[in-house]
Amino acid sequence: MQLYLSKVTLSPSANLAKVLLELDQNDAYASHQLLWRELFHRDEKRQFIYRQEVDAHQLPLFYTLSKTQPDPYSRYCRVESKVFAPQLHAGQKLAYQLRVNPTVCITKDGRQQRHDVVMHTKHQLRDEQLQPHVLQQHMDDAVHQWLGHESRLSRWGIKLDTQPDIQSYTQHGSYKKNRREQHKHHVRFSSVDVQGILTVTDPERFLSQYAEGFGRAKAMGCGLMLIRRI
Repeated sequence: MQLYLSKVTLSPSANLAKVLLELDQNDAYASHQLLWRELFHRDEKRQFIYRQEVDAHQLPLFYTLSKTQPDPYSRYCRVESKVFAPQLHAGQKLAYQLRVNPTVCITKDGRQQRHDVVMHTKHQLRDEQLQPHVLQQHMDDAVHQWLGHESRLSRWGIKLDTQPDIQSYTQHGSYKKNRREQHKHHVRFSSVDVQGILTVTDPERFLSQYAEGFGRAKAMGCGLMLIRRI
């Protein structure tokens, strides 16, 4: 399978202000729709994951990993794309950055519901009257436990050399259109930015998972891991 790693910036144009307003109003879903519409419109099914940052001018900057090459002739985007085919071996150490949506499945009244692990932890401790820094430590621990779960890391073909450094935690709100019912519904989810050092234990399994993304909410800007050799 051939993959493409791309850096995407917004082109100066008469419509730039309109595009920025759409992104600001509808958070991650608007970014997802912009990238699909402008770069991957040939694909009936989503074939990419992405990560959103800001550039030196505080404008949106995107990294995409895709199974199809993005269209270089977008009206609104400038695209720098290259084939992504890292040669990895078992035991190799990599520095990584990952924006992830950690969730836990809870059974209540016979029904399974998926919850953000950070908010779930906060909800469980709501009556404890903890100091803010103590509560924050509990929430950080929940992220560390989720990310460091042995069965999850085994599926991903890696192990973590260091406890992940949690850089930020963000709650998102978007409106997503239901194609069948032709109306919009509100989508809420959370993302956590982490970084650290990992060791590749199974290169084939790791690259297979890398292509699909890590965790949930991949259509909303989560799951793309940025790596570099150390």
